[in-house]
Amino acid sequence: MLGRGTMRVFGETLLIITCLHLLGQGSGQSGTCKPDNCFICWNNTISNICSNGVPENCTMKDLNVTMEPTSPVDEGLDVTVTCIHDLPNGSISWLKNDELQEGENKNTFQIKIILKNTNITCMVKSDCGDIKSTITITVKAANNTSIILICVGGAAALLMLFAVGMKIVLRRGQESGQEETKTAEHGEHPQHCEHRHQLLLRLSFPTTEEP
Repeated sequence: MLGRGTMRVFGETLLIITCLHLLGQGSGQSGTCKPDNCFICWNNTISNICSNGVPENCTMKDLNVTMEPTSPVDEGLDVTVTCIHDLPNGSISWLKNDELQEGENKNTFQIKIILKNTNITCMVKSDCGDIKSTITITVKAANNTSIILICVGGAAALLMLFAVGMKIVLRRGQESGQEETKTAEHGEHPQHCEHRHQLLLRLSFPTTEEP
């Protein structure tokens, strides 16, 4: 009886171990793994045992996010972020500071005149699931000395243009006044000569009064 009982316990234990092994192996079959084209595997072989959907001799394909120019960037510059991936049937979405950017689905995302630190996330929806990567753009404050010099130079240029314009206007006014003076002198000169001519005639030929 003791031998039979021992054999029975041993058989039940072996059966339980076998079932657990088959159950664990079954849960790791390719049916619960992600598609094969989602992985990069060693020796080009894919194990049928998965952990969190990834075979034990493989790694998930990922995406790469870069930016131009590189961080940190000067305040006021334009920044272009690029997202590269080889995920199957992947579609790109962009998030700016965790806010979805509608209509932005290309592999590049551009920020015009960046003024503050910004987080940009590339999210790819694919047969492998939703995969995303975030890049932080650090902004350096602009050089205030350069800005002041530019402003001063611009103001000086405007003042110079204003001075030149006023000088031209005054010169034209003087020339116009001189022309009017000459015209007036030429207009009075014939009358003055006629008056002198009549006076000479009277002195030369005095009129005689009748008795």
